[in-house]
Amino acid sequence: MKLAFDILYSWVRDLPVIDWHNHLDLAALAADKPLGSLYDVWVKTDPYKHRAMRICGEPERVITGDAPESEKWDAWTRTLPKLVGNPLFSWAKMEMEWLGIFNAETQRRGEEAWWRRLEDISLADWTPGKILKKFNVEYMSPCVGADFDFAAKSTKVAPSLRMNAGEEVSEEALGKFNAAGCKVVDMSVDDVSQLTTHNSQLATVAAYAAAHGWTMLLHMGALRETSARLRAAAGPAGGFAGMRAPVDPAAVASFLNGLENQGRLPRTILMSLNPEAHAQLAVLAGSFNGEGIPGKVQLGPAWWWCDHEEGIRDVLEKNAAYGVLSTFVGMTTDSRSLLSFVRHDYFRRVLCKWAAEKIASGAFPDDESLVRPLLENICYRNAKGMVS
Repeated sequence: MKLAFDILYSWVRDLPVIDWHNHLDLAALAADKPLGSLYDVWVKTDPYKHRAMRICGEPERVITGDAPESEKWDAWTRTLPKLVGNPLFSWAKMEMEWLGIFNAETQRRGEEAWWRRLEDISLADWTPGKILKKFNVEYMSPCVGADFDFAAKSTKVAPSLRMNAGEEVSEEALGKFNAAGCKVVDMSVDDVSQLTTHNSQLATVAAYAAAHGWTMLLHMGALRETSARLRAAAGPAGGFAGMRAPVDPAAVASFLNGLENQGRLPRTILMSLNPEAHAQLAVLAGSFNGEGIPGKVQLGPAWWWCDHEEGIRDVLEKNAAYGVLSTFVGMTTDSRSLLSFVRHDYFRRVLCKWAAEKIASGAFPDDESLVRPLLENICYRNAKGMVS
């Protein structure tokens, strides 16, 4: 067999990163000052890690409470070795490999206990700019609210607009985002019954997006009201949200159809927190298209609780079976941590392993002229076209 994993991965491993949706701090990126401790960068604002610590029985005081940073760090290092099987462990290993604490040589010497050597890591010489360069980030788009006062336009970093269903966004705010290079609007629609084109701020912003070449992200299905105790202790983004039932595709179709009938349907990425909706949304996406815009409406990447190997494979399978895989816009981090750019490599590894299995089984052709453009489109070109 000619096209195995190693060959496929070599094609995409070093491609630039286009990260079109994350929650990084725009002000900190602009200031580009040296980073703090590994705890500050890696743990402090990461709700995934906070959730894991709670599940392992750590008290809230050492997660988001008033404990000293040293105690919070100790709580995380107690938790990490317990996470084998959770994607957090895989991501952490890759992040530490990137920082130099773990590599193929130490593995050959039997030094795999990298989680016991985290105190060796220093970020004193790192700035956000250096990290972006190290990860080969060509473009990134942190999301911020409509009232954000952002810095001057940058070719490498541009804001994306984040809004919740029911929020008002002024024409002036939309103009400021557009002037700052915004290419993406992230609409959080927990309950899809909120989707309506009649007297809807969502429809107004979608129309603006269509007129200015933005992409609309519809993030659907988060169940945010779970534990009132945790919400009071950690705030609304504390890592304790759940999944709603699968989205109602009729409500999504009605919203998209209303926009299309008015000539106001922008490029759209459909993202469901509940993976049971992936097939529904992948099929629905094919009902809406645009001349000259490949994959104008499509099922987006595995999001939030689906952002792991199983979830990524599921999205690949659904896009391949019900859509056109070569138009898929691939991976974005949706993260608050600079170190999370390693997840693009995680995605590329999963993609190449999945594609190699397809080739080995005969489902995909053993033909570089067909498979290489497919993988490069998914990992880089489609996302670049979306934000260019």
